Amino acid sequence: MADNVLISRPTYSKKIFGDTFDTVERDKRLTYRLRRWGRQQLQCSRTRLWNILTSLFPVLFWLPKYKRKYVVGDLIAGWTVGIIRIPQGMAYALLAGVQPVYGLYSCFFPVLLWFVFSTSRHTSVGTMAVVCLMIQNLISVHVHDQELSLNEGKLLINGQEVNLTTVPSQFIIKKSEEGTVLNSTFYMSYLTDEQEKKKIEIACSATLLVGIIQLLMAILRLGFLTTLLSDPVIQGFTTGSAFHVMSSQVKYLFGLNKSVGKYSGPFAIFKTFIDIFKNLSHANVPDVIISVISLPALLIVKYLNERYKKKLRNIPIPIELILVVLATVISYFCNLDDPPYNVNIVKTIPTGFPHFSSPSYTYLWSSMVTDCLIMAFISVAITLSLTKIYADKHGYEIDANQEILALGIANILPAFLSSFAVAGSLSRTAIQESTGGKTQLVSVLSSVLMLIVLIWLAPLFQPVPKSVLACIIIVALKSLFMQFEKLKDLWLVSKLDFCIWIVTCTAVVLLGVDLGLAVGVAMAIVALVFRIQHPKHAILGRIMHTDLYADRKKYKDAYEIPGIKIFHYADSPSFTNKDAFRNSLYHAIGCNPSTVLSKLEKRREKELANSEISMRLIQKKSLSTSSPARSIEKEGSMRKRSKLAPDAESLLDDSSMSILGFNVLILDATMWSFIDSTASREILQIIDKFLALGVTVVLAGPSSNVLKTLDGCGLPSRVSHDQVFVSVHDAVVYAEKVHQETVTRSESVEEPYSNMPGYPGFDSLAL
Repeated sequence: MADNVLISRPTYSKKIFGDTFDTVERDKRLTYRLRRWGRQQLQCSRTRLWNILTSLFPVLFWLPKYKRKYVVGDLIAGWTVGIIRIPQGMAYALLAGVQPVYGLYSCFFPVLLWFVFSTSRHTSVGTMAVVCLMIQNLISVHVHDQELSLNEGKLLINGQEVNLTTVPSQFIIKKSEEGTVLNSTFYMSYLTDEQEKKKIEIACSATLLVGIIQLLMAILRLGFLTTLLSDPVIQGFTTGSAFHVMSSQVKYLFGLNKSVGKYSGPFAIFKTFIDIFKNLSHANVPDVIISVISLPALLIVKYLNERYKKKLRNIPIPIELILVVLATVISYFCNLDDPPYNVNIVKTIPTGFPHFSSPSYTYLWSSMVTDCLIMAFISVAITLSLTKIYADKHGYEIDANQEILALGIANILPAFLSSFAVAGSLSRTAIQESTGGKTQLVSVLSSVLMLIVLIWLAPLFQPVPKSVLACIIIVALKSLFMQFEKLKDLWLVSKLDFCIWIVTCTAVVLLGVDLGLAVGVAMAIVALVFRIQHPKHAILGRIMHTDLYADRKKYKDAYEIPGIKIFHYADSPSFTNKDAFRNSLYHAIGCNPSTVLSKLEKRREKELANSEISMRLIQKKSLSTSSPARSIEKEGSMRKRSKLAPDAESLLDDSSMSILGFNVLILDATMWSFIDSTASREILQIIDKFLALGVTVVLAGPSSNVLKTLDGCGLPSRVSHDQVFVSVHDAVVYAEKVHQETVTRSESVEEPYSNMPGYPGFDSLAL
């Protein structure tokens, strides 16, 4: 049985409520608040210093409190994630368009910085498919691939013989009889190295700009801007980007990387697949065989990892590393890169660490800024989403702006160490959490394994076929493609969000990642404006024998109170929806007061005109047939009749009940969190029209800031504070009084609810 609530209290208007209960007085002067803020900032103590240090370097806070029971889980998770990072780092470097070793660097330096600055215990940062794809697009814009070949000892660049006058002198061999000769082999190697250096320099320059943008976001506390990227936009964007990532790797599956061009911009994905289909007859059979074996192996083992997760104790089989090792061994002993196999392999992977150097293409930032802004926002949005998901799951708090700061630093400093932009990884984060990782120490433990590879083991991966790395990337996209499964639930939850998802994904596939994201954000903004323009509104009815009010069209037990209209508007009125507010109100009450006033005015003018005509006719008749005394008597009678012609006031006699069907309008403001001056003036104009029709307007439940804005625009001259109430029920009790005083009492008039037996509460106002 439900608990009963019985309340007995007087009705409270805003004025009576304010007079009855004391308010907390606060000094709202700007100078006072600035002085108080200054005193707080100038306070100096050990506690404050420690709080500042721990907020900037969270590792100082949690590491001294590290518990021994976390060691085993962190160790297992660290080594598991580290094993996966090795092949993924190399594969995603291939996706970014740079040499694989730079992917290993990007999985080492940023991870250590994330360990120091992050508050998230489970997020695994590093190479990420969408970010790598955008880096590849930047590189393709600023670095054009050169096709180098030798023909009868002559070096050809894009089919054109090299002009020796443009070649540096160290590559020229001077022979007295044969003249000047080019050392083609060394010059070709030099050109290839220079092109690869330019690619990584472009990537590092872009990464530095991305990091600076994220650092500024953190300093200015602009993390809220990522809310512009709603979940449907992010999911649609990442799913659409997955198609571009896949299209960029399919050519490696068939060994067609030299035959397929690099395209960017609208419809680039279709151009890529057209090139692939045109050159399928030239596919390299060994690469195809490797792909046919690798793809099913990856998919099957990943399925088994998911299916038998508990039996494997949440430690997945590292199929990526196993596949890379097997492919490397076979490639090394079978010389797959030599004829007749001609398999495209990784080739050079140096050991050790890169030199600390400043990115040299910062002068291109003006042309990179748009792409870098998108990268910065996307990486922040995805990383924050991951951190919030796992923080909520495990019940700990994160600082969103600190996470942005950590991500910015994880991009800025590694950019000087030949690393490219990173972000949170969905797959590695899930593995880190499922294998028992409890703290940020997992990042350090996984980096230890990466350190071993960089110092000693990196050259062992030189024979790895690029087709294997392409298979790893394509299979890793599975989680992004699986987002299509969420569409069914999204359709049931919100059809508008469903449309945003579809439009964003389609735009990204057709127009590219940059224009596609712009279309998605624009669609989300249009949807937001549409929702603002079409909020829920209703005429409320009272649930019988309660003080509860609900939409009378939705609830059968909600009865409309005679003579009273309660208009509920479930949004904050503003300049964006003031017209929608007015139209919704007129539609809900079933009439337009402007139209009613216009009709009344026309009726008054018509009556006046008729009275004047009657008066003239009487005058004319009296002058022609009557004596002067009789004429004077007729004129007096005519004047008396003319007084019977209704004017605006006489038309409104007997209240507005006979005109509109109600004489009290209650505006339910309980859902208005704010109101601006434009909407306030619009509402006051509406109130004026109803007052002109004799309708009493009452406000229910406006917040103090809403009431302050309305008062500033002139509300008290229309509606006194005695007619502004703290709740809908208080307003209704007052409205029933007004209704009874206005409407002529008769047997047909229904008894007010508050007179009914068992009326719940407000006994002192029982009418």
